[in-house]
Amino acid sequence: MAATKQQAVVDKEGTGAALNISLHPLVILNISDHFTRQKVLAPKNSVPRVIGVLFGLQSGRNIEITNSYELLHTEVEGATIIDIDFLNSKQSQYKEVFPNGDLLGWYSTGSECKTSDLKIHQQFVAFNESPLYLLLDTVACAVARELPIYIYESELRIVDGEPVNFFSKVSNFRIEPEVAERIAVDHVAHTTTAGSGSEGSQLPTQLAGMQNAIKMLNMRLKIIKAYLESTQKGELPKDHALLRQTVGIINLIPAIDTPKFKEEFLNEYNDALLVTYLSSITKGANVMNDLVDRYNLAYDKQNRRSRGLGFY
Repeated sequence: MAATKQQAVVDKEGTGAALNISLHPLVILNISDHFTRQKVLAPKNSVPRVIGVLFGLQSGRNIEITNSYELLHTEVEGATIIDIDFLNSKQSQYKEVFPNGDLLGWYSTGSECKTSDLKIHQQFVAFNESPLYLLLDTVACAVARELPIYIYESELRIVDGEPVNFFSKVSNFRIEPEVAERIAVDHVAHTTTAGSGSEGSQLPTQLAGMQNAIKMLNMRLKIIKAYLESTQKGELPKDHALLRQTVGIINLIPAIDTPKFKEEFLNEYNDALLVTYLSSITKGANVMNDLVDRYNLAYDKQNRRSRGLGFY
């Protein structure tokens, strides 16, 4: 009976191949970060399970999963209950920023689909008639050569005269990064800890070198300043050769307190303020336009009712 029940959970020969799904790397990074944070906070030798929402664009059978966010949930008598109020709040926030985006499904971590996952899956039907389920296998991550990511869609079939829900595996999804995501993923993949012998990203090395150079320059300038102050007070004898070298070094440092610099800075600052001002005007105009449209709609309805009452 247990084997039959498990077969009802995952149907590997389903019709999931009809979907055309593209998955952005940002989603994978979000899920991995979510699991890693919970793993650090969890007791030793325990493997936590995280749950979240998949967000993106859908046009027919073409689905693009662009982002994800975490969800709050509770365990009640062994059943996972999603915090619907929190989900509605997060969904409204995402819709304000991405008005064309939709809730596409949910994600979780684990080694395999379970019967309890179908009960969690049903809680997302109110937001999407056919939600997706993305499973990140955290157990196989250490030994897997490919990404241990599996995507399922639910199906309803008649088995022995009774309706049974299945998870149908989607086998043709692809990773489709944008330019910014490709750069970020490449940087994360090649970043290594200090002292490691493997080849890593050059960005941390360049930034560290620049920081050390700025610190050294600041320290040397403080030494020169202290020497000049001591010479001016008469505490140290004047060394004209050293003073000429100091003047030469100071002349090499670019001065930023010049009329030309102030003019360019003010121009850039005014341009930034102008863009902010224009965006505020545009937002106010949009709000006013919506208000006028609603007023006209309400006024038209009132006139129609008045004409109808007068006719009768």
